[in-house]
Amino acid sequence: MANRETKVVVAAPNFGSALQVAISEHLKKWLKPEESARRSVTDDAVMQKERLKQALVQTHPTALIAISVRPDSDTIAAYTAANVPIILIDEETAGVSTITTDNRLGGQIAGEYLIAKGRKNIAIISGKTQVQGSYNAEQRINGFQQALRAGKLSILPGCMIEVIHYSREDGISVMPKLLHIGVDAIFCAAGDNCAAGLLTVAREQGVRIPEDIAIVGFDDLLIAQLSTPALTTIRQPLKEMAEAAYKMAVVERDEILHKPKNVIFKPELVVRQSA
Repeated sequence: MANRETKVVVAAPNFGSALQVAISEHLKKWLKPEESARRSVTDDAVMQKERLKQALVQTHPTALIAISVRPDSDTIAAYTAANVPIILIDEETAGVSTITTDNRLGGQIAGEYLIAKGRKNIAIISGKTQVQGSYNAEQRINGFQQALRAGKLSILPGCMIEVIHYSREDGISVMPKLLHIGVDAIFCAAGDNCAAGLLTVAREQGVRIPEDIAIVGFDDLLIAQLSTPALTTIRQPLKEMAEAAYKMAVVERDEILHKPKNVIFKPELVVRQSA
């Protein structure tokens, strides 16, 4: 490593989610422009495999940091054969190093908090499940349901909603349905941007937050502090996750080539005005 210049490929499906952008921006604090190359690899499994292969052949990286990407076994084998370690952020798979938040615990914390607030008719909005890259969404749901079972509650019919883009627009599109059902709390496991869309509709419809509906987000992005009201959320330590990825890719590169490392950060509840 001492005789090789650092060239870290930072890959994500499209750098379209706030989480992917936030981690990418944090990585820039440690990686100089000439030390990294950003690659969008799409959500399509076939295209993703091809683009990761192109990044390996064309860039000759010293390491790959992949955000919200789960490479297949062939891709992992190709990178391993080239002595290029893979570090996954917000994903997990065998044979590579991983950096994640304990998403199941995050869902459990959100559920327990809303139950402690006396909420009974609780909805959850998550990312897609049962598809490639859905592991963390499923873990958040599982933790949330565990908390509800412990509180002798269950999610009402129609109140477990999946969204695609984790976006503000997703939140705007699903909130009317939840208002019609009459929920008194929403855990937006799909993230703070989506939760901001929920808040937008609530303001437009004269729904009082948190008096009528309590809302808890996930990630603790800047939008959580700037929203009206400010968003109670489950914090992922994105800066610390990015720093851990940098250290693996640059400082611990040789070590993780032979012995992949798994780092799990603990989520934290950040209480603000929305719940």
